[in-house]
Amino acid sequence: MRRLAPLLLVALAAAGCRPADGPSNGSIQSAHLPGGGQKIPVIELADAPSGAASAFAPTPSDLGAGLSALGGGAYNSERLRPGDVIDVTVLDTGEDGLFASTNSKTLNLGRFTVDQKGFVSMPFVGRQRVAESTPTGLERQIVSGLKGTSVNPQAVVTIVDKPSSAVIVSGAVNAPGKIPLTAKHEKVMDAIAQAGGASGKPDAVDVTIVRGKRRATASLSRVMNEDRQNIYLQPDDQVMVEGGASTFTALGAFKSAGEIQFEVGKLSLAQAVGRAGGLLDDRADAGNVYVFRNQYIKVPVPAAVNDKTPTATTLQMRPVIYHVNMRKASSIALMQLFQMQKDDVLYATNAPLVDYAKLFTIYQKSAPTAAAPAPSL
Repeated sequence: MRRLAPLLLVALAAAGCRPADGPSNGSIQSAHLPGGGQKIPVIELADAPSGAASAFAPTPSDLGAGLSALGGGAYNSERLRPGDVIDVTVLDTGEDGLFASTNSKTLNLGRFTVDQKGFVSMPFVGRQRVAESTPTGLERQIVSGLKGTSVNPQAVVTIVDKPSSAVIVSGAVNAPGKIPLTAKHEKVMDAIAQAGGASGKPDAVDVTIVRGKRRATASLSRVMNEDRQNIYLQPDDQVMVEGGASTFTALGAFKSAGEIQFEVGKLSLAQAVGRAGGLLDDRADAGNVYVFRNQYIKVPVPAAVNDKTPTATTLQMRPVIYHVNMRKASSIALMQLFQMQKDDVLYATNAPLVDYAKLFTIYQKSAPTAAAPAPSL
């Protein structure tokens, strides 16, 4: 039976029955997307663009509307909202009327809180809808309400407090909490700055704005670099800053496999291999190291029937695999230019003989022997 071992190993290897810690080189090269069956592109490191932030640089339109989808102009801090507190004083310059029985020509009606339906009730004036009105507009309402009881009425409305005119900033910021909106017309970056700034790097942090039943998201780096993403905030907006440190994952035949933190734009592929402890000399296949990444790639747009125009392309987020042959000296130089991105997976395959050796070890194991009978008493 022992003489059949070499033939058995060859037969099992040909059938793909090899013990392994992950996908083989062949399975990676022929990998397809689940369901759709589309082949995942495998790009040689020499064919990757310098820096390799992505195979094709996406334009802002490719990234979607982001926060700009919420739109909206600057918040008008003069407009009254439920919960606002106002102070009202009326004046009468006529000889007869509201103040005829007093020596004073002014009367402070008091402070009033706008109720949840947007109304306030004031003496001599009655119940008035004031939501979305300005102090100037409310003064005109009061004057109109006093006609008939005052000869030449005038009114002064002062906003005392606007507790509802604020936004909530939460998540990965250094000082989360409520940020009041003022006449300065605060934008997203203003609120994040007042909250102590983001606790993570811009490329690793997403900003989500929740406005009523609507929400929109963009990366912090995009908000910083695109004016249209740094939108004006509105009362009751929720600004959620999510994310933290960027990481990549090293799997397979590395000395220190695992999840490793880094700063985007400051870690090359060569450095990433070093962070993972380098390849295992007795196990790794230096000719087949891979980087798995989700990035924007050009995807053909289906043409209409009988359309004679060239097939158009669009950019879509798809999986891409980069292949690195570390046996080549040129690859080491290219690895210094290839920049790691957030959520990359760095994978080193086993050398073929390693898997064969595992199979041989399994075959060589002796069959378990029966346990010795228990001694009789």
